[in-house]
Amino acid sequence: MDLGLVRPTASRLVKSLRAKGVRFTVEVPGGYPIAFVVTRRPHQGECHRLVDGRFMVVVKARDFNELVEAISGIRDREAVYITLGPGYSNKLVIPRLICDYCGGPINGQPIIYRRGKRIYYLCCRTCLRELKKRIKQLKTIKDGDEAHKAG
Repeated sequence: MDLGLVRPTASRLVKSLRAKGVRFTVEVPGGYPIAFVVTRRPHQGECHRLVDGRFMVVVKARDFNELVEAISGIRDREAVYITLGPGYSNKLVIPRLICDYCGGPINGQPIIYRRGKRIYYLCCRTCLRELKKRIKQLKTIKDGDEAHKAG
């Protein structure tokens, strides 16, 4: 049902209703709402391990109230993504990881190398070894430039 309201007005009305304790149900076109919750540890139900070691918990509900309640029960959530139904494309998309050193595809389980705040995904031990060498070379050059500027 279209009420002819702009988003800020609708948002203000919803907040006002919630503050007064009014519960309501949002009808989702094409099915039930689903949330994808990123966590540090596995949870019961549908849960998938991500390549970076975290977990993706799939939460399904009959309506948004139930979905919000289920999500709030996941204490260690880092991110929440909510979908209203299937995407708009019927094309099959197969995501592929690309090696951060050679740029080639990563087939199977990636080698994960963490350095500082960066995470590198590598296809093989050779790329890992070469990446470490390259980082060491760049650090040596950077240290040399800083010493040159200071002198």
